[in-house]
Amino acid sequence: MSMSDGVTLTTTNSPTYQRNDISLSRNASGNLVWLDAVKHFLRNLSKPAFLSTIRSHLVGQGHLPSAVTPETLAGLLVQETKKPGSLLKVLPGLLFTVVPSPASAMQASNERYRHRYKKLRKLVREMTFVNAAVCDEIVRMEEQIQKARDERSFLLRKLLQYQTVNELASLVSQAQAALVSPSQVPPGGSTGLVSSGSLAKEKKKHSLVDDIGKKKGTSKSKKHKREATAKKFFVQQIPLDDVGRPLFPIVVDGLTVHSLGEIVHDRQAFHTEQHIYPVGFCSSRTFDDVKNLGRKCLYTCKILDGGEVPRFEIVPESSPETLVMGFTAQGCLNELLRIINASRKEDQLEFSGQGEDFFGFAHPTIQNLIQSCPGARKCSSYKWTKFKVCKFGRDPGQTIAEDSQQK
Repeated sequence: MSMSDGVTLTTTNSPTYQRNDISLSRNASGNLVWLDAVKHFLRNLSKPAFLSTIRSHLVGQGHLPSAVTPETLAGLLVQETKKPGSLLKVLPGLLFTVVPSPASAMQASNERYRHRYKKLRKLVREMTFVNAAVCDEIVRMEEQIQKARDERSFLLRKLLQYQTVNELASLVSQAQAALVSPSQVPPGGSTGLVSSGSLAKEKKKHSLVDDIGKKKGTSKSKKHKREATAKKFFVQQIPLDDVGRPLFPIVVDGLTVHSLGEIVHDRQAFHTEQHIYPVGFCSSRTFDDVKNLGRKCLYTCKILDGGEVPRFEIVPESSPETLVMGFTAQGCLNELLRIINASRKEDQLEFSGQGEDFFGFAHPTIQNLIQSCPGARKCSSYKWTKFKVCKFGRDPGQTIAEDSQQK
């Protein structure tokens, strides 16, 4: 294109230039065509530019002679923006910019989605490895659980065998102790084991002989003192730690206590005159299986917080889904016996003790530990029971009166 001032500008007649292409065409001297240089400059700038900024850049890079006036450059650029399909646009205030072509916009969009696809693919690959590792860990844990169950069943069978042997030995020792030699029989023809009533009368007789002349009030006070002493029970010795707390689990008479729980003294239903129901108490014992007749099963007994009243639960190890629940220990035991006897046509099963005995908190040793826990003194309805640690060979649960008779 020729100008009136004798300056010739190279236009887009170069064979390598296309209107909708942003490739940079060069003239015979190797310089960029000035129009392509404008587009390239605006593309790199990424924002609209004034005419003076564009002219300074073109002159500085040698794409445009300095003799070209701003008015001439503005006319050429405006003329270029009016051509169909031109990427060069003019904004108010002689601001020029380059709009992206549809092909470049689609390419940018495709690049963005391609990047997202790569990230998702990498994430899926990582999650696949994590899932495989978790599956392997689950299989390993299931094997360990099965191994622990087998070991527990084996130990339970051994325990049942030892308990049977110990029970037989206990029966033999009791039978031998019941045999009294003639030298031990008193002149009256009776054995040394007299009833508590006879012993009380004998003591009262000696007391009257020794304390003749004393007041009746003194004799009555000693009688009440002897009756209170007769209510003491012997308890089994249990191992303690350095600070005097019992070491768990505690095993007494086929019962295993895992936790004594905490005493709730501010709710009346959590204790009676005879027993205290600590929340969190947990014990276990063996009893007939609920499903397999003739087999023993380990039962876990718990006392939970049921709100205003305690909640008693019994769970068999062989079928944990069979949860027996009640609001009294006796009611919970009755429900367990009903479930077991439902599958029995004959030979109905019974438990020799009460529900408190099945749970274990009625055992003298356990009852002594419970009433020694914090908060027991605040149970208003509970009557305190005196216990004494038994000597070696003594039967736990035996009263002092029975012990004095044997002496």
